[in-house]
Amino acid sequence: MAEKMKVSRRSFLKGAAVGTLGAASLAGLAACGSSASDAAATKPASDGSMATGKAYDVLGTSYSSNGRANDGAVKAATTPEEYLAAKGDGVLSAGGACDALGIAPEDFMLNVPAWLGEKPALEAEEDGSCDVLVIGAGNAGTTAALKCAESGLKVILAETQTYDEYDEYACDMAMYNSKLFLDKGTPEIDPMDIFNEYMRLYRGHAHQSIVRDFATRGGEVLDWMVDTYIPAEYTDAYAKTSNYKGNDNFSGICAGQYSFRGMTQWRDVDTNVNMWPFVIRTLHTAFEGLGGEIRWGYQGIELVGGNGEAVTGAVFKDIDGAYKQVNAKAVICCAGDFGGNPDMRLDLSDQMRNLAWSFGKDRTDVASTMGMGRDGSGIRMCLWAGATMEGGPRAGQAAGINGVPGFAFGGAWPCFGGDGKRFMNESLIKHGSNGYLDMLPADSLLVNVTDSNWETYLSYQGYGHETMDRSSDYMVEEVRENMKNYVTGADGFDVRAFARFGKEYSKVYAADTLDELADIVGYTGEAKKNFLVEVARYNEMCEAGKDSDWGCDPQNLFAIKDAPFFASFSKTSNQVSGGLCQHAAVCTDGSYRVLYGDKTPIEGLYAAGNNCGQRYGIQYATPTAGNSCGSALISGYCAAEHVVESLGK
Repeated sequence: MAEKMKVSRRSFLKGAAVGTLGAASLAGLAACGSSASDAAATKPASDGSMATGKAYDVLGTSYSSNGRANDGAVKAATTPEEYLAAKGDGVLSAGGACDALGIAPEDFMLNVPAWLGEKPALEAEEDGSCDVLVIGAGNAGTTAALKCAESGLKVILAETQTYDEYDEYACDMAMYNSKLFLDKGTPEIDPMDIFNEYMRLYRGHAHQSIVRDFATRGGEVLDWMVDTYIPAEYTDAYAKTSNYKGNDNFSGICAGQYSFRGMTQWRDVDTNVNMWPFVIRTLHTAFEGLGGEIRWGYQGIELVGGNGEAVTGAVFKDIDGAYKQVNAKAVICCAGDFGGNPDMRLDLSDQMRNLAWSFGKDRTDVASTMGMGRDGSGIRMCLWAGATMEGGPRAGQAAGINGVPGFAFGGAWPCFGGDGKRFMNESLIKHGSNGYLDMLPADSLLVNVTDSNWETYLSYQGYGHETMDRSSDYMVEEVRENMKNYVTGADGFDVRAFARFGKEYSKVYAADTLDELADIVGYTGEAKKNFLVEVARYNEMCEAGKDSDWGCDPQNLFAIKDAPFFASFSKTSNQVSGGLCQHAAVCTDGSYRVLYGDKTPIEGLYAAGNNCGQRYGIQYATPTAGNSCGSALISGYCAAEHVVESLGK
């Protein structure tokens, strides 16, 4: 979020916190105060955590204390026949269970979390009515509002940011089979290959209808925006169709995983600045041109209805601190994730919380996990209306601790640890988590190495995150020039980075020999000996075409043999981060309707973008970078279609 936003909205957001979370927290503490009859009442400790209600005899319920560890066991047999006779009919029996401790709710999990509390009862002034109320003017909310307005419905779009400070996180957008790509010669991708690959990566835990929409409708949605509403001069100047040319020698599949072309980046050539926050305003203008109304500086507080009744609008807090109610026949929540809410992040991001715990951090401390994003208000409103959160582990972007060091120009390269030894399959596509690195101690050295053939090697690699965009000629040429003018030695030299925002540079280190390169990156003694031996072994496996140590895809076995030699290195941290945003949200059906716990729809309530759960299953995955932003645009568009149909338009 832009710094100017933090400053200009500080007093407003502070007031919103008092008006919503203040009342909600008090209600939440009351709601969470019930306990088992044998537990003492609890109250917040001085540090804000919940004090323990009573002491529990943990050892008293253990197997050894109760002598039940081997319930159902039979006397040791000396022959197979004796054992079979003792086991009887062979029906499986399970023993070893222990009694529950009887932990009181306030000492365990809170069914109504303190960050949620109970829905506040606010008195609000009537402030208009419409057919469709869309909450949130990001990617999902913008396409949802525009699509509904295009169908002739009266639509109000409410956004917590003011017009002047409006900003967007989006830059990369994965939307497959768009004419932007196909017209340049990019082969069409079978949408079912896309769909099946994502479902495999999500281990089947995502909603298949939502994932299918993402796989099959993206090109249509991008073409709809570009052909109808975004001025051609903006598309021509800023829409960069990443890797539309492809990598000449890449097979399309690496280590059994697909890598797809289909990411559009909205960038300025000279500065590499993300232009989408500017371009999306043209969609807002088009929406208003169709008769839509945008309420800027409207913080969503609570929905009207729910819990057995139809949702018929929402209450907002405007920039002046007044509560306003907008009535509607249908509401689409597109208010973003909860990554910027420390309490929700700690409670809901079970993957992050427990990863922090595995590092010995306090799993109740909000400082044990980090992240960025929105305040979770859209999710909170849905939960107050009767919705439930999707099950875990709940997906975040890049949820973890460490990242593989990469060269400024991207790619996957042989990686060596602090002991000088190679320790992983570098050709596996990077997903939303680097689980293979999460168990390394803090300050562990990680080193990537390549040689003078670096650009040829890149032509064999896929299109995931941190990969050179071979179609961005203006960036490729600068990288070539930087690498051509390399400087050996410990000071390194700057190479343009294929980074998310801005014209950035990263250090690359060069040497005329591998021995000198080892010294530069910090290898000494046994670690240096290991490194030189490991490189020699790696080169032997490259020659043989098979990585018998870690299974690197043969097409990605890049020998390290021709000087100059290049390295990039970094050290690990122990700070658990959720990366850009959190993707877990409320349960929805294939029509983007928000669901009660029994999985029946809440009448009149829909969700899209990061308010729509079950888009990513157990993890965010990137066969193509930018699928979070693309998914938001697509889900908003598709949710609007269902709303339009439900209203008979």
